[in-house]
Amino acid sequence: MARKQVKNQLPLDFSVRGNRIILHLGQVESQKFTDNLFDGLVNGDWVIEPAGEVADVSYAQDIVHQIGHKLPYPEGIKIAQLHNIDTTFKGFACMYHQKGWVFVNAASEINERNYHIHLLTVSLGLHSMYASPASLANRSEQLIFDALLPYKDVESFFRDDISKIPGFLASDIANFFKVPFPMVLKRAMQLRIITDEQYRTFMTVKPAASTKPRELFISKEGNIDDLEAQLFAEGLGE
Repeated sequence: MARKQVKNQLPLDFSVRGNRIILHLGQVESQKFTDNLFDGLVNGDWVIEPAGEVADVSYAQDIVHQIGHKLPYPEGIKIAQLHNIDTTFKGFACMYHQKGWVFVNAASEINERNYHIHLLTVSLGLHSMYASPASLANRSEQLIFDALLPYKDVESFFRDDISKIPGFLASDIANFFKVPFPMVLKRAMQLRIITDEQYRTFMTVKPAASTKPRELFISKEGNIDDLEAQLFAEGLGE
């Protein structure tokens, strides 16, 4: 019986080119570590499965569905969150044994890890269309921004006369979108919700969890005054 095609997945034969890295994350040190890690995997120096001390392994189909674009993803994409790995390692996407794999550092900050998992998963669906790694990364990021950071939600947290953001609010915003705060700012800048000056100022903010429990507030009608009254004024006094 023929296997049913997964939603948002187009058929493509990935067996031609064998095992290969699709997209690296991080700077030079991370990429060198990735190359050595992948070479060891291909050479049989270590194994991913069965999962256990080495990695937590899961399927990426929920992410594929969330992105919502029909792309030529490889069948059976898996995510491996690696334990006890070098702190310089960020992540990579690859083809391994004719399957798509996403590797990330299990010790990374949770929002950063979530962003990387989404970005690398999408890169597996886009890489046949982008020869340049930079172009592939940029296009993958744009699809992630569209899916995880829609205009209305991002706009709810900003306006053009806000000059300060307390650390706890930056943390709340990042946790709401489940991506790093700088990525929210990049998206807000891209959508022209904030100015260049605001972007530069807000990028200096270090997200920090508040010691006071509070419910994250989003003004349904776009009334930022209530938002400021509840969050900004209190935060600036901490």
